[in-house]
Amino acid sequence: MWSAAYSLVALAIAAFALLYAAVHTPTLAPVNFADQLYGAKTWLAGYLPSLPRTDRASYFRLYVNVVRIKVNNATAYDSSERRWVLFPIALPLGYKLEREGRNILYQLFLNVTACRRIAAPRGEPYVLYEIELGHSLDPLPWLEVYAAVPRNSTEYYNWLYSLYKAWGRPPAVGLDPTVEAAATHVEFVEAEHALVYNATSGAARLYAAAPASAVYILVVDYPLAAPLTCPYVS
Repeated sequence: MWSAAYSLVALAIAAFALLYAAVHTPTLAPVNFADQLYGAKTWLAGYLPSLPRTDRASYFRLYVNVVRIKVNNATAYDSSERRWVLFPIALPLGYKLEREGRNILYQLFLNVTACRRIAAPRGEPYVLYEIELGHSLDPLPWLEVYAAVPRNSTEYYNWLYSLYKAWGRPPAVGLDPTVEAAATHVEFVEAEHALVYNATSGAARLYAAAPASAVYILVVDYPLAAPLTCPYVS
């Protein structure tokens, strides 16, 4: 009888201890890293058109939330003067982006290092983009790449020329707030790409093949989409 009584007392003490621990143990609020990551990329996507731009590699490497550009000349037809004209356009070559959430730090580094002419299996001319890639997370399984192919190249550059005349400054290919309007001028097609990761050095490179007629590619880490161009093709 006494053994049964001791057993009941022991069970009561154990139950009390468990109940006390459950009531007094602090609980952590659930952390949704996916929501924070999405929010960080959404913030960057919204501010991407207005981020500072520089053509100095040292400045680009030093600061965050900057866009590296190169200003090149493009050709358009000025209907009022009835002649072909040269005008400047800003070509995005790289990004150094960063946004901190409550529990995450999202970082993305993209930098075009080379562009080479290649031929597709059927002989079509393509351009191979070689891009330095840095990311605060592991290699990206969700990374997508699209090529922006003009429906009519003359109309596309005439449209950029109209922006240049209206703004009085070089329009940025794929970057300005009116980039949505460019959807009527270009068609986005999926580009073949490969991510090569060097486990020894920790460096990664992105290779993307786009039709030679493409004016830029979009590197998408949804919902962030970063346009990149080739100033020179070897």
